[in-house]
Amino acid sequence: MSKNNTLSNKNKTLSPPNNRAKKVGVIAARILFVLVLLIAALWAGLILWVHLIDYPILRGVVITLITLFSLVTLKSSLSQNSYWQGWLVGFISLWLLLAAWFIWLPPKEDRPWMAEVSQVLQFTQSPSNPNLITLHNVRNFDWVRAPGSEKLVQPTEPYYFKAVEKGGQDVVVNERWSERTVDLSKLSGVDIINSYWMGEQIGHTLLSFRFEDERPLSFSIEIRKEEDESFSAFGGFVKQFEMAVVASEERDIVYTRSNVRGEQVYMFPIQGLSQQQVQQLFRAYLEQAKQLQQAPKWYNTLIRNCTTVIFDMARAIDSVDFPWDYRILMSGYVPNYLYDQGLLPEQLNDKAHQWDMEQWYINAHVNPKVANFSFEDNKDPEAYPQKVRQGLPQPKLAP
Repeated sequence: MSKNNTLSNKNKTLSPPNNRAKKVGVIAARILFVLVLLIAALWAGLILWVHLIDYPILRGVVITLITLFSLVTLKSSLSQNSYWQGWLVGFISLWLLLAAWFIWLPPKEDRPWMAEVSQVLQFTQSPSNPNLITLHNVRNFDWVRAPGSEKLVQPTEPYYFKAVEKGGQDVVVNERWSERTVDLSKLSGVDIINSYWMGEQIGHTLLSFRFEDERPLSFSIEIRKEEDESFSAFGGFVKQFEMAVVASEERDIVYTRSNVRGEQVYMFPIQGLSQQQVQQLFRAYLEQAKQLQQAPKWYNTLIRNCTTVIFDMARAIDSVDFPWDYRILMSGYVPNYLYDQGLLPEQLNDKAHQWDMEQWYINAHVNPKVANFSFEDNKDPEAYPQKVRQGLPQPKLAP
């Protein structure tokens, strides 16, 4: 056999390039179809799992039916049997009905709320001095650990998990909502507080505003839990929780995290902001509270949470100092973001320091500072704010 005949026979056994491309396209399309259908089924299952929580038997039946229906639709569509189009049309129709209900589902104001989010922040402004703001429903609870709960031993080094194995051990001794009048011309600084309980990637972010002649005031974007609810990151994706703006004394909202729940709390003072910028940020919180009073909103784990709302407000004031960064979504790394942006102070007691990020976490760690801070100590409203700021810079606002 000649060499040319051999090459000719080999070429006959090879698929034409167009056929190979077509096969690859078909495989890619099938993979994409499987992924889309599975994601759609998981999303539908998550919605129904969360919103049928009060009906466990019904929830189990519905989830089982969705699983079976999805698998049959997937199998028949891939094999393209006699009924595959009917199964697929049925799946899409039911999914669209669920999506329509989900989009329509309205947030509510009147639910049996937990005590800590039962009141809505309101405020009034002095007609003669726009800088004088009176805040109504400022939270000032007294918290203790539940009787018989495990002993809380505070870590002495940076740590990002609860110091106790079992959560939910906080008990309200005294439910107290108060009024506070503040003068925005006396704002002297702002601190970002991160609280961790499930690793260094994710934390809860709060802001505390310092005043020249008053104790600090903290703001927190919270999920508005009902009496029988607990936090769920997955539930936050599918409209389980409304959103709340809470204004609170640090002896309440920060103390309960560090000294009652055993979360790991870190405080980072911010430098480089002007008083006008800090005033705008304070007013932005008030505007958020006003909007929620007029129309409640859903909390969203990804796009409307305790951290993203803060940075949306900050970026509206100054997008240069607060550029977009993935660490705004990975909220546990917000302090690292602040460090890279040059927003953490470089001086302590008017002397330069050379703290890297590791040293910042050591100095900012609140828990070791309040390891022996008792319930009795916390009765003094000034004591806790002073204790947690020991060893930290308190930079002045920029001109």
